[in-house]
Amino acid sequence: MKIYLIRHGQSQGNKLGKYAKEDVPLTEEGFKSLEALASHPPKGRLFVSPAKRAIQTAEGIFGQRGTIEKRLLEISYGLFEGLTFQEAQEIYPQEMKNWIDNPYTGCPPEGESIESLMKRVEGLLKNWQDLGTDVIGVTHEGVIRAFMALTLGYQDAYFKFYIENASMVTLNYQENFHQILQINYK
Repeated sequence: MKIYLIRHGQSQGNKLGKYAKEDVPLTEEGFKSLEALASHPPKGRLFVSPAKRAIQTAEGIFGQRGTIEKRLLEISYGLFEGLTFQEAQEIYPQEMKNWIDNPYTGCPPEGESIESLMKRVEGLLKNWQDLGTDVIGVTHEGVIRAFMALTLGYQDAYFKFYIENASMVTLNYQENFHQILQINYK
């Protein structure tokens, strides 16, 4: 089976460099950037993060919302939501230091750890494998990075990838053989 993971188009949060989880819309540029994928969308069962920017991306590419899947939500940044990295460092210096020093098990106050995100994504991956069909997930950078790290079987790979807005990652899952076929495809 193939898993197509699409990162949403540029959002207001991306443009402002802010941590954002849910109700942030796409920018005008974000909507325009969907045209390339909309001209040749992948085929498969469509699942979409409940975040507004992901729903707008799915509608812009596929003309439909798809099945809402909460496990596709971006990692929760807790009290850092709506802040830039710099603002979070100024307001929560010790909490930010703790998170940076322990990136997998630590998390922002009231947020989610990468370890927790990886477990969430691993459960979703197992469910998708049971479907026996190609799958499309319209989601967020952190979720896509978690899928890629799981595909490689190497947790530290989470930080080795940058996923562009309005781009697609394709994974190949065949029994015990897993591959990353393409990254940042547009």
